[in-house]
Formats: sequence, structure tokens, C-alpha cells
Amino acid sequence: MSSNRDSICKPSFEASRFRVSDDDDDHSSNMTLLHEDRHKSDCCTTTTRSHRSRLSRRLTQLVASLIVLASLAALAYTAAGVHQLSAAATADYGDCGTSETVAEARSHGCLFDPMSWIWVRPECYDPDLVAEFMAQTNFSWHTEPKLRPETRVDMDIIYRGDFPKLFTQKDYHTVHCFYMMKKMHKAILEHRPIDSYLTEWHHTNHCGMVMLNDIMHQDIACTPEMVCPTWVRATWTSCRRY
Repeated sequence: MSSNRDSICKPSFEASRFRVSDDDDDHSSNMTLLHEDRHKSDCCTTTTRSHRSRLSRRLTQLVASLIVLASLAALAYTAAGVHQLSAAATADYGDCGTSETVAEARSHGCLFDPMSWIWVRPECYDPDLVAEFMAQTNFSWHTEPKLRPETRVDMDIIYRGDFPKLFTQKDYHTVHCFYMMKKMHKAILEHRPIDSYLTEWHHTNHCGMVMLNDIMHQDIACTPEMVCPTWVRATWTSCRRY
């Protein structure tokens, strides 16, 4: 009896150890499908992220390229503008010739400035300033140093510049120097071109000495009749914007 009971109560591990039920097959199948779905989902997510990353890089490269192109265009435009301003700032308007003749000066289109006593290009000629100074003075120009009335030259001839060398009153020299100072200052303020006579250091120094001589009463050359003339000699100039 005991042996039969043991045989009845003892579980049969051998028979059931490797037996797989239909439910186990279904569970295994479901696990496989779930794993495949997750794998497919992960692949899709990775692909989408990769596509977005490539698109973002391309967009960044495009924006960077546009910025570089815009910067280059702005640089080129600025450089061209600076070049034009530089060229305009140093414009050369030519000269009145090198032979120092009235005919050549006129052939160059130059005008005579009786206050500077120079032949000058129209771009460097200031008619308003010339008229202002000529109206405030009463100088006369003569062909000899004694300034005799019979040697006086008519004013229309003076304005034409027919006589490069003449004599006038000594005070003209001082007024001439003040005129030159005002002409230069006005040209700078109005951004006008300047004639080469104004830029000569020798002339600036000479005018300084003239003004000092007027104060210190030095270097006065007068005739026995106490006529103190100034000899004026025309200069042929060039005109340039500095």
C-alpha cells in the first residue's frame, strides 16, 4: 500500500519537465512580435532624428553662407565708397601751364586773381572773395616804381592779367597776405580745392615777415619822394583738392 501511495503522490517531473503548452507558444510568439515592433519603432525614431540632424546642419550651413556673402557684399560696397571718397578728396584740377605766359594760362582756361596775383584754375578761383577785397581797397597798378599817374594801368586790364609784372602801393602786400589767409581758411571750411600758391611754405613765411615788418618798421624801401612801392609778379599755379 505504501508503495502504491508513493507512486500515486509522487509528481511526474520527467513527463512534464520539457512539455510546452500551447499557451506558452502564444506567449513566446507575442514576445517576439513585441520585440520586433519595438525594434521597428527604434529604427524609425533613429532615422527621423538623423534626417532632422542633417536638415539642421544644412540649414545652418546655408545661413552661415548667406551671412558670409552679405558681409563680403557690404565690405565691397564700403571699399568702393571709400575709394570714391578718397579719389574725390584728392582730385587734381590741372594747372595753368609751365611756360609762364598769359596765352598759355588762358589756353588752360585759367583766370587771373588780382588779389593773389596769380593765374589760377576756375575751381580754385573765389570771385566773391576777390570782389570783397577789391571793393575795400583803392590800389593802383603802374608800370614803374614811382607810381606816377601816367603809368597807371586800367583796372579792366588788371583783371585780365595782361601784365604779369607791375608796381603798386606797399599796403597791397599786407592786404594780399590777409586775403591769402582768408582764402585758405574759407577753402578748408567749404571743402574747396586750393591753389598751389597757398600751399607753399615759402609764401606763408614771406607773408609772416611782411606783417612783422609793418609792425617793426623794417625792410621798408621807399623812393626819395617817399613813395613806397611793392613789386608784384604773377605766378602760374595748379589746383588740387587736398
